[in-house]
Amino acid sequence: MLNVMFVLLPGVCPPLMLSKSFSFFSWNVRGFGHSSRCEDVLAELLSVRPSFVSLQETKLPHLTNVKKRSFLPARLASCATVDATGASGGILTAWDSTLCTIVSTVEHPFTLTTRFVMAADNTRVTLTNVYAPTTSADRPSFFAELTDISNSTQGTWIVLGDFNLTRYANDKNQGAFNATEAARYSDIINSLALIEIPLVDRAFTWSNKRDTPTLVRLDRCFVNTFWDATFPNTSLSSLTRVASDHVPLLVTACSTVPRDKCFR
Repeated sequence: MLNVMFVLLPGVCPPLMLSKSFSFFSWNVRGFGHSSRCEDVLAELLSVRPSFVSLQETKLPHLTNVKKRSFLPARLASCATVDATGASGGILTAWDSTLCTIVSTVEHPFTLTTRFVMAADNTRVTLTNVYAPTTSADRPSFFAELTDISNSTQGTWIVLGDFNLTRYANDKNQGAFNATEAARYSDIINSLALIEIPLVDRAFTWSNKRDTPTLVRLDRCFVNTFWDATFPNTSLSSLTRVASDHVPLLVTACSTVPRDKCFR
């Protein structure tokens, strides 16, 4: 047996490393019209137990309490929404209110931005949930939304969701690649000094589910430089696709914070 002795000198304080971590769940759910879809999302959230939830394409023109309870665990009952228009669109962000306090909510046609103060240490976190337009004509408005949010954001900022755009040619397994729109997409990301969190366990996040499927990377996560400095251990992974044609994503953010603890 190895015996180890630590000698504490008077007035010398060894650093104590404290870790804080939380997670973000993001998924384009393709609508909550069927009870089976609600049950699938609820089961996934109960299994993963994220701190924050970003859902896209809810297709809900209005969220009732009954509907909310059908897919959100009680722990994640606090939420904000952008209502769907007709049978399309819809964004929902939910959070564990024991971990944070909501400061503000900003709704735009293609984004839902929520700002929080974390209960553990008063860190300010801004989360932008994205459900980008599918048509080229609406993309300048979407890019303008991101710019406006960036200009009004101080501190840590995370942007995630369904961007409905490809950045690189290898984001698709087949079909035409629009290099012009991809360049505009990358230009706005670079102009806002956003850093993409790499998805290391799969190449694509959407499938048309045909016999010979078209596979595309549409769902992404970006953070600003302040986030990168505050939570350097941020990772992105995928979960198992259940009913939607999109893959759910999980972001885990972790920071190790040194703190002095003195023994007297």
